[in-house]
Amino acid sequence: DNTLHSAQKMSRCRVTALFLLLLHCASLLVSSYSAYSSVTPQNHPSNLHCTSTNPLSCSKKRLNSPRLPKHASKMPFYSQPPPPSSCRSPSALHSQSPSSTTSSPTSDSDPLPGRLTMVGAGPGDPDLLTVAAVRAISDPDALVISDRLVSPEILAEVKGEVRVANKNPGCAEQAQNEIYSWCLGGLAEGRHVVRLKIGDPFVFGRGGEEVLRFREMGVEPSVIPGVSAVFAAPLLGGIPVTHRGVANQVVMCTGYGRNGTSPDLIRYHEEQTVVFVMAVGRLRELAKNLISMADYPPSTRVAIVEQAGNPGQRTVKGDLSDIAEVAERENVRPPSTIVVGGVVDVLL
Repeated sequence: DNTLHSAQKMSRCRVTALFLLLLHCASLLVSSYSAYSSVTPQNHPSNLHCTSTNPLSCSKKRLNSPRLPKHASKMPFYSQPPPPSSCRSPSALHSQSPSSTTSSPTSDSDPLPGRLTMVGAGPGDPDLLTVAAVRAISDPDALVISDRLVSPEILAEVKGEVRVANKNPGCAEQAQNEIYSWCLGGLAEGRHVVRLKIGDPFVFGRGGEEVLRFREMGVEPSVIPGVSAVFAAPLLGGIPVTHRGVANQVVMCTGYGRNGTSPDLIRYHEEQTVVFVMAVGRLRELAKNLISMADYPPSTRVAIVEQAGNPGQRTVKGDLSDIAEVAERENVRPPSTIVVGGVVDVLL
């Protein structure tokens, strides 16, 4: 009997303990539900900056994520990180427009209401602008988006708003993305966007690449050719690129290939002129490669026309064996055009 009584008593204790445990769990569930239900959609943990492992202890500061237009999924420049501070461009040089803010289209199917004109600025002298170019940049309502090397004298002719991209070394890609963003904003506002580029936009000027990108935006730009520095800069410096008995062919070349590589070089020909643009930054390497890889005699004459058509224009001469030292000594800087061949000494 005593054994049976003890067993019954133990069973009642176990039931009581189990009941108390269940009651405690139910209390915890009710407490958690009450705490969670107090979090409204405006301060829900998924919308907060969390600095704790407990989402309910987060600060109620909302995330500040900019909303991108629906076009963003098709436009890679929207996904680019902001450029470092050393690559950022001033938003505008001067403005006569009522608003300098940019907006974006609100629908994939909505055409951009603005229009776009690509303009060649020539080598730098405003007198060498075409009549069509002057007409475009003189539009007081235009948003003119310019490359860094367009001369101040030409920018002074602009009547509307000007924005200059900072295409310094190391900043080219960030600046190009900034240009596309500025163009898109102006077009979305219904403005006349003028894309102003030094020389001729389609002679080592990335003009074709920009046309293809603008077409992705749904815009077909009109094009105003410019006087190319390839031919104008040498002549402004007193050097003809051809001359009977001296040079009967001309080769145009850039100092930088795609992704910063060195371009292929044409083999030496006695009656050949080679004109290099955007090459002064790697002049020493270029001269060395012409001698060692393209069979140019070290005595081949070279001239550099710096700031052609601008008040600071000058011509520096040498030959392949010493032109790099001459350029360093004279502190030659872009924009400069390099001429290689016998024509260097024809008129000078």
